[in-house]
Amino acid sequence: MKKQSILIFLLALALTATACVKLGGQPIDKKFYRITPARTDAPASDKGDIVLKVRRMTISDIYNTRELVYQMGDGHIESDFYNMFFVTPGNMLTTELRNWLNASGQFAHIINPGSMVISDLTLEGVVNSLYGDYSADQPVAEIAMQFFVVDESTPENQIVFSKSYRQRVPLTEPDPQQLVQAMTKGVQAIFTELEHDLAAAPLK
Repeated sequence: MKKQSILIFLLALALTATACVKLGGQPIDKKFYRITPARTDAPASDKGDIVLKVRRMTISDIYNTRELVYQMGDGHIESDFYNMFFVTPGNMLTTELRNWLNASGQFAHIINPGSMVISDLTLEGVVNSLYGDYSADQPVAEIAMQFFVVDESTPENQIVFSKSYRQRVPLTEPDPQQLVQAMTKGVQAIFTELEHDLAAAPLK
């Protein structure tokens, strides 16, 4: 009985010491960011009649992480444990794209894949690059995307629009906050170009 009491006491003491170490340690100083492209153009004067379904954007495996990614020299890649997106880039950019296209006024409705509404066309997007390129003297934010508009009412799911976009936005220094600001500028430019191309494309 005495041995059991001693073991319980020692276990309680160990747990207390562990808790003290955790509480007394320095907190991890993480910073969280969000890409927020701002659409500034006026919406289309004539609202379109197309119901567009926007699927979740897919991300290249290399950049499919909340941590900021840096391309260094000699092919070396680093991820930043202390500077991260608040949510995964796929979810973040999909939300921004849906909001952007909805604000454009080009489409009757922008819907999610889970909607009960039947869409006329489906937009799919792929993010091929999303990183800070620090491999040269001039650091830049590298953003590359590819978009497809698919008519799923056709037997072969006909692609009615397809285009790739790329932006390289310079930074004055390799700073995480500057990098996210440059990424935001690049995404904004890509979304603007995409909107104009969709307006000019013969979608139906």
